[in-house]
Amino acid sequence: MVSSPLGALARYRTLPRIASGSWMALALAARAPYAMIPLGALTAFTASTGSVATGGLATGLVSVASAVAGPLIGRAADRGGRRRVLGLLAPLNALALALLLVAALAGWDGPGMWLVCLAAGATAIPVGSFARVHWVELTEDARDLSTALSYESTVDELSFVLGPALVGIAAGTVLPAAPLALAAALVAGAGIPFALSGGGSAQDGRRARTLTGEIPAIGAVPAEGPFSAHPVPADRHAAAPPAPAISRVLTAVLPALLVMVCIGAFFGSVQAGTTERAALAGAEGAAGLVYAVMGLTSAVTALLVVLLPESVPLAARVLVGGIGMTALMALTATATALPSTALLLLAVGAFIGPTMVTAFALTDRLAPPGGTGVAMTSMQSSVTVGQAAGATAGGALAAASGPAGAFAVSVAAGAVIVLVGLQALLRRSRAARSAGDSRPDVDPGGARSS
Repeated sequence: MVSSPLGALARYRTLPRIASGSWMALALAARAPYAMIPLGALTAFTASTGSVATGGLATGLVSVASAVAGPLIGRAADRGGRRRVLGLLAPLNALALALLLVAALAGWDGPGMWLVCLAAGATAIPVGSFARVHWVELTEDARDLSTALSYESTVDELSFVLGPALVGIAAGTVLPAAPLALAAALVAGAGIPFALSGGGSAQDGRRARTLTGEIPAIGAVPAEGPFSAHPVPADRHAAAPPAPAISRVLTAVLPALLVMVCIGAFFGSVQAGTTERAALAGAEGAAGLVYAVMGLTSAVTALLVVLLPESVPLAARVLVGGIGMTALMALTATATALPSTALLLLAVGAFIGPTMVTAFALTDRLAPPGGTGVAMTSMQSSVTVGQAAGATAGGALAAASGPAGAFAVSVAAGAVIVLVGLQALLRRSRAARSAGDSRPDVDPGGARSS
């Protein structure tokens, strides 16, 4: 039980002792380029070819390749060890990004550009996913893991905000392709050291971590209840079973994946709707700033997840997060001015951060032994796929019916999250009733009643 808010927040001071402050800084720098590449590719190829369609295709190819490759990279790391797999991929990715920069500067279009984009995406390291795997392996106390997952979600949110900002600064002050040069330099300078800092395979070197029926400071959910595909033994992370099939891992963590796809669709459609509303207001340059306020509150509330009582189940947290996102985006769809849109997005961000933290906690809970790498990288791929789908659908609806059309996609994504949480709560209730029915009734005097 969390003794006090200050005591809960003080747990963040334990993280540098668990993983070292230098490693945390390295992981932060290593994920920065991957928040820059999609928008950087769009900006660079649009400027060099004069076609926004070419720029959009470049971004789409990079994103799709990284989404497909993510779980495969996770599987390879689960089997062969992170240091070996990522140590090979990081230099290849730096080279691929250098080629992407050359292609952008030369204005490539056609098969050559397609191949370079696919290579850049396929070799991209899911830094956030492997950072979470690292925390799972290092933490022995479940509250420390809760704190680490909250921290990682905050860092993700900050990268979503700062990555596009860096693209705008570099492209505006130097040249449109400058963000790709910066991304390649960051992969070489931070991505490669991060890759070499990783551990062995999922079957090697894991410390035992006691997980009973609950994960303190994340939520109380029975090991056999909703969001649990299998019992969680006390020595789950110390066991060394064969790596399960990717299909088995994806099936086990399906609820969490669905939540993350919806969060990605939420991001993509909000970007489209905000951009369209800013354009209608004659303030196209303000779209990024208006969208960024959502990431700021999301980052703050992700940090504050550790303050939630342990008695609040994971399923309830998903449900509340989905309700908040749905209701506030419905209001955003009816707004007309940019200031009111910014205020509503500021409010909706408060629900996104905790929902993301909960989704990753579910992934750790549900992933079968030996499948953590696949599970975590699949979560990152889910966000990418969802964001691409949300941006595509939101952009089409925004063009057809204005900002409200794009925001309707966000409302629908939030509603699906509500359904996931509601179904999990119902399963939890049925599991609790079944457990109660299996126990013999005892009267106050100790005699068993009929």
